Amino acid sequence: MPSALPEAPAFTLTCPAKDSPDHQVRAIRARGNLPLMIDDRLLAEIVHGDLTESWETAVHLPAQALADMSKLAGERLALVLEDNIGSADLTDVVSDAAVLFLLAMRRAGVKSPDEIGPCTLLWDEERHQELILKRV
Repeated sequence: MPSALPEAPAFTLTCPAKDSPDHQVRAIRARGNLPLMIDDRLLAEIVHGDLTESWETAVHLPAQALADMSKLAGERLALVLEDNIGSADLTDVVSDAAVLFLLAMRRAGVKSPDEIGPCTLLWDEERHQELILKRV
């Protein structure tokens, strides 16, 4: 992980807190799912079953594979968000965001999807890697 914040991150992914003032975030949490804000433009809902399945799959991947998958998802997401998210396939956008976010959480030492707390991920386009900012 880079030690300095990128000057201008290509995008951010944010997992809002359970007590968010946003009623949509609270509704997603109430359903037992994970809200994920993509660059303050799109609120995605990661269904708990999909989250758990993806997490379990990632457990068996070697560290280099996790890094490579994170880099690919981040680069693809940066390109889509740079061009025009309005013309993008939203399923692909959400999929890349979810992959990047979940793999970053695993690489950051989070032991299970239930331990994911509120945080923001910055994508450093120059280094082609993520930086996670935890909120207290």
